[in-house]
Amino acid sequence: MTQLASRSVSGQLKVLGISLVLLFPVVGAASVWNIASQSRDIQSLTLAYGPAFDANNAVLIDMTEANAGWSQLMGGSAPLTRYRLKRDQVAGDLANVQHAFDSPSLADEDRARYAALLATQRTAVDGWFRSAEAAEDGTTGTLSQRSVLEADAMDRFRLFRDSNRGLSEAIRLERDAAREGARDAVQWIVVIAAGTMLLAMAIVLGGWRLLARSVSGPLERLRSVVERQRDGDRDAQADIDSGAAEVRGLAADFNGLTRSNQVLQEQQSVVLRAHQLALDVARVVHGAPEIDTALSTVCAMLGEGLSVDRIMLYTHDESGVIDQRTQWHRHDLPDLPALPPSLASEVRVVGDELRRQATVFVLSDFLHAEVQTQARAARFYRATGAKSLLMVPVGIGEQGLGVLSLMTIETPRRWRRYEIQAVQQCAGYVAQSIVDLRLREMREAQVEQLTALDRQKTDFMATISHELRTPLTSINGYLELLEDGDYGDLSDPQRSALDIIGRNANRLRGLIEDLLVLNKIEATGLQSTTEDVAVDELVAGVADLLRPVADAAGVTLVIEPIDPELVIRVDRGQLERSLINLGSNAVKFTRPGGQATIGATEVDGRAVITVTDTGIGIPAGDLPQLFGRFFRASNATAAAIPGTGLGLAIVRAIVEGHGGELQVDSVEGRGTVMRVDLPVGNGVTPAAV
Repeated sequence: MTQLASRSVSGQLKVLGISLVLLFPVVGAASVWNIASQSRDIQSLTLAYGPAFDANNAVLIDMTEANAGWSQLMGGSAPLTRYRLKRDQVAGDLANVQHAFDSPSLADEDRARYAALLATQRTAVDGWFRSAEAAEDGTTGTLSQRSVLEADAMDRFRLFRDSNRGLSEAIRLERDAAREGARDAVQWIVVIAAGTMLLAMAIVLGGWRLLARSVSGPLERLRSVVERQRDGDRDAQADIDSGAAEVRGLAADFNGLTRSNQVLQEQQSVVLRAHQLALDVARVVHGAPEIDTALSTVCAMLGEGLSVDRIMLYTHDESGVIDQRTQWHRHDLPDLPALPPSLASEVRVVGDELRRQATVFVLSDFLHAEVQTQARAARFYRATGAKSLLMVPVGIGEQGLGVLSLMTIETPRRWRRYEIQAVQQCAGYVAQSIVDLRLREMREAQVEQLTALDRQKTDFMATISHELRTPLTSINGYLELLEDGDYGDLSDPQRSALDIIGRNANRLRGLIEDLLVLNKIEATGLQSTTEDVAVDELVAGVADLLRPVADAAGVTLVIEPIDPELVIRVDRGQLERSLINLGSNAVKFTRPGGQATIGATEVDGRAVITVTDTGIGIPAGDLPQLFGRFFRASNATAAAIPGTGLGLAIVRAIVEGHGGELQVDSVEGRGTVMRVDLPVGNGVTPAAV
């Protein structure tokens, strides 16, 4: 044992290995022999004896059912099973028995013996069916003839049962023998496995003790060195002069790994700096206020972070024309002039080609003879003086935006993979920044245009409204003079014409006033003077104004009782205008004989004023657009009921400006309910809308 312990670890393991190698073939051969024997037994059980036994039982069952059906038929009762139909089933069962005996797991002599037994049974089956059919066909004969035929069929059935029982017994004996053989094989395998395990354990235990004497000490010392390394002592070295040869070699490898790890840490530090550079670029470009600032900052950060001499970033428009050129270089290098047309026209081509191939263009040495033979590379060298080049496409999805080029001027350079990845990430950030900033500029320009258009629209509405009021005042003045007879007496047709002019002038005046109110609300908001107003007094005043109109239209105006204590803080004039508008609509859209009702009540600390009519109602499809400017319900337009479509827009602006809500509930043909929901008492001060 001492001499063996002095060997190398590989020598000790060789001894253990040879011992195990000699052990396992012997054990394996015995196991394989037992497994093969067990496999044969299992195959004969699963492929031959089991299926044959089951199929032979099926033959017995089907023949028994056939015989029972035949017996019932011969006895004069209706058979439960027609025995003739069983012939094909019995033939199928016999075929299954034959198929099981054809299994290659059976020996040839066994297969021949079973074939003879099966043939005997098949002959008995055929004989019975012939006798049974003959007996059935002879039922018209004499009693003695029938008795002879029936007796022959029963004798043949007994022959069948005897042949079936003989075959089943033969199969059962072989099946039991196969089962016994399989069980014996399993027991032998267990014995062999247990013996092998004990012997292997003894060999392994001896090997463990041997290796513990020759390896544990040196490895323990090596472990202490590893702990020192873990605790921060990067200069700790393993002892390479003691221990087995393999352990000494492991110590030498550990020392080499320590040196390699130091180099790897330095490389990782460089890679991390490259990743950090990409993150810094992402942060800067996302916060850049404009495209020029973003591109200049990215070029400067890449140039300084990757220690290159020159960076060129070309962006182009959709047609491929260069629309922006951003460059960075060392302080001692001059700016590059614009690319010659032969190269400028290829910026988009090169970018699209690189994006299509999902790659970058890397050239470590422009002065290499093979590179100088390439026309494009030679032109680029003459234009930039670069000795090495890394070119990365800039784009998003299918949209190409430009090309980012990093160059060294004085010496060739081998571009590292982490550098290329960092530049690709930065190119992606640049592309996203370009798209975002361009979209921002477009949005800002659109906002400015829309603001200018809205301002022009507001100014136009204010101007045109004021300009229309001046001639309208003159028209109304001259109408009054004509109606008063200042220009002579008028005939009835003339007065009728003047009435029409007056009504339309009043409609025009209402439209102008509505336009002025909306324009004022948009421009300066609601300019309100609030006060506490009793709702009953407010509704009574509105009713006094609406009653003549309702009477003229043949509509009954009903004012419901209102609690005198119900008070709201509003601009009286504005809210009165809103209620007059809602009430006039209720009267206007109600047919003669109908009813318009105004009421108010307090609900959960809020005043709810309702204006209800039994008029034409509002189609359900028109309700979502009801409060839009110039919108009129389709049935009102079809009935040629006059209106501007501005009243409800004004009402909603006034109500919402007082902190309230305007609600509508309408059914076409049945009427409409308008609800003005406002705070009670010292509620919300009207706000600018």
